[in-house]
Order: sequence, then structure tokens, then C-alpha cells
Amino acid sequence: METKNYLIPSIILSLAFVIGCFILGTKWVQSKAYNNRYVTVKGLSERDVTADKAWWSINSQNGANTIDDIQKRVTYVESMVKSFLNQYGFTEDEITIEGVNIYTNNYQGAEYRYSADIQISVTTDEISKVTVAQKSITDLISKSILVQSDKWASGPKYYYTKFKDVKTEMLAEATKEAKKAAAEFANNSGSNVGLIRRANQGVFQILPGNKTQEDQVFFPDKNIRVVSTIDYFLE
Repeated sequence: METKNYLIPSIILSLAFVIGCFILGTKWVQSKAYNNRYVTVKGLSERDVTADKAWWSINSQNGANTIDDIQKRVTYVESMVKSFLNQYGFTEDEITIEGVNIYTNNYQGAEYRYSADIQISVTTDEISKVTVAQKSITDLISKSILVQSDKWASGPKYYYTKFKDVKTEMLAEATKEAKKAAAEFANNSGSNVGLIRRANQGVFQILPGNKTQEDQVFFPDKNIRVVSTIDYFLE
């Protein structure tokens, strides 16, 4: 008699357990199927900008046979370079004597006993002054001042320092473009765009304005771009 009292509840509990497992299994299968339905899209954002800071270094190599002569040469070069820069509107605050290195030439066959490397640079927010002055560098050569032509060592180089002003806006635009691509894919496949599954904001790149393979620091005009990669669930 006592056994019969437990039989019916046991059967009910067993049926409830089986039904519960079935429901959970169904939900798991549906959830797994949903999680596997997503599309990966990319969104591009670009900005054409102009550099707001420029750096230019005038580097000169000089020689003489006495300490007195090499010192006079250094003074002459510094005076001529500063005068040249002042002529193109550079102020004293923008001009810096980066370094003067005087050394003895001990090797056989040296043309001069002493050499002096002189580096004078300008840093300015008025990049047009650098662009104009750099085109007239031969004015110094005509004054017997040899100027180094290596662009990596001397420039001019142009920088865009207001990157933070456009970063947030560009990320928003890239995300918007990615969602548009996802919506187009979903529409073509008879689905709807759901929540974001995964997002990679991408790496910001600064390219020359003409989009060549050269380093962007040598160009006043620049192109900033970012490509965001986003996974959207499809419903």
C-alpha cells in the first residue's frame, strides 16, 4: 500500500524530468544554431587632412686645418643659416641649434685636419614657410655652405597632431558602414541584422595624400583611414 503511494509521484517526476531535458535540449540546439548564424563585414572611414606641424633640419659638413679656422667656419655657417631662415619668416623661437660636432681627422689623406658637423633645425606650425624655404635651399649653397640632402636626416617632415579630434568620429563612421554592409547581406539572404557578436575597431593608418608607398611624414597632405571588422548575428 505504501509503495503505491510513491509510484504515481515518481512517474510524474520522471515525466517532468524528461520533458525538461527535451525543452532544454531544444533551446540549446536553437541557441547553437543562432550563434552559428552571423556575417563578418568591414566598414571603412577615411579623412583627408593637412599637416599642422613641420620640422626641417639644415645639416652642414665643414672642414678647416686649424682650430681657429674651424671655429670661424662654424660661426659663419650658423650666421648664414639663421639669416636664411629669418628671411623666410622663421622666428628665433622656431630655430634650434641641434648640435655642433667638431672632430679631428686622423686618417691618412684627409683633406682637412678638422671637421665640423652643424645641425640647425626649425619647428613650426606654419608649414607653408618650410615648403617655400626648402625650395630655395640653393641660396645657401651659393654662399659656400654644403647642405646634406638625405631626407631622413634633414627632412622636411610634416606631422598631423590633431588625430584625437577625428578618431571617435571615424570609428563611428566605420561602424555605421559595416552595419550597412551587414544589412545588405541580411536583406539578400532573407534575414535581419541582430546584435554584434564580435568587433575589431582596426588600426588607424596615416598615408600620403597621393596614397603612394612612401612615408607619409614627407607629405603635408595626408590620408587617415581605418577599417573596422564586425561580426553581426543574423536573425
